[in-house]
Amino acid sequence: MKLYCRELGNGDKTIVIVHGLYGASDNWLSIASKLKDKYKIILPDQRNHGQSEHSSIHNYDTMADDLYQSILERTKEKVILLGHSMGGKTVMRMTMKHPEIVSQIIVADIAPKNYGSFANYAETTANHENILKAMLALHPEEMKSRSEIDAAMTKYIPSKTLRQFLLKNVKRKKEGKYKWQLNLKALQNNLPEIMDGFSQLDDSSAVTDISSVFIRGENSPYIKDDDSLVINRFFPGSQIVTIPNAGHWLHSEQPELFLNTLLYYLP
Repeated sequence: MKLYCRELGNGDKTIVIVHGLYGASDNWLSIASKLKDKYKIILPDQRNHGQSEHSSIHNYDTMADDLYQSILERTKEKVILLGHSMGGKTVMRMTMKHPEIVSQIIVADIAPKNYGSFANYAETTANHENILKAMLALHPEEMKSRSEIDAAMTKYIPSKTLRQFLLKNVKRKKEGKYKWQLNLKALQNNLPEIMDGFSQLDDSSAVTDISSVFIRGENSPYIKDDDSLVINRFFPGSQIVTIPNAGHWLHSEQPELFLNTLLYYLP
């Protein structure tokens, strides 16, 4: 699938930044703007997100292929991959399939594992199920303003911060009506795959000669201490770094600390 991509900067090295579930390329413009003086930045919208095409198929093999083709269209050099959450899994899978075009990966707050099958991750899975149900229950095309949409969503999602993030996906069409930009049904139908994508892989998928850094939020449940085992199973020698006072959206909760961490590990 041809992905919509933003591009900025003109450095010798290229960083590809891949957003997570419910996100889009513009979520990362603030971080990208701080890196553009030294690097070329490519910011794709993943399938079923942002301005990219919709499809009933949504799994990490296809998302890795989407990303691979988007990179080949824009550069012949090796790239640095930075991915958050679902985007982190896309980055990992693409690196496993095409290590020859990757010089380094930086994964933000996700591990290469199944978040749907372990008892201690049931809450994480249920949260996404509830979020998607809430978004599908909302019909922005029937509403007259963003404030009306926000008020309607409050009964499903009381967190203002989460609502504001999700409602970035409500766009206004030329004729004035609002719509969801996300392909919500595809995301709902493929949620088990989104939460997993790695349990079927064996050790032959391991990437042994690419620098890898995993950055986690101190208050996030996504990367626990014992996840170093599965991380190093697929990416031996990985470094795991913790951002204090940050949850899953660590790049927006602690932007300066996150940026400084990136700059420390980037070449």
